[in-house]
Amino acid sequence: MTAGALFELLHFVEFAILYVLIIGALAANHRLSVVTSYIAAGAAMLYGVSDEIHQFYVPGRSFTVIDLVKNGTGILAALGIVHFLYFNKVSVKYE
Repeated sequence: MTAGALFELLHFVEFAILYVLIIGALAANHRLSVVTSYIAAGAAMLYGVSDEIHQFYVPGRSFTVIDLVKNGTGILAALGIVHFLYFNKVSVKYE
């Protein structure tokens, strides 16, 4: 994997981590629910949009829609994993 490809993958990873940190804070304060999880995902996505907008004004940086897609995909992947693992509460029966 080239350094450029790894750098591009970081958009996905960093916004997934941002979402996980937000829901971690919600969980630590006993505020994590399905609704607040979606709100956290929306807040992370809004941050991604604001980050891309600010890059438009920074010399040497650019606003790209593909970066927004990578940011959102990372958030949605983390959201899916959290909802599958945390909110489904699949019980395992040991016999």
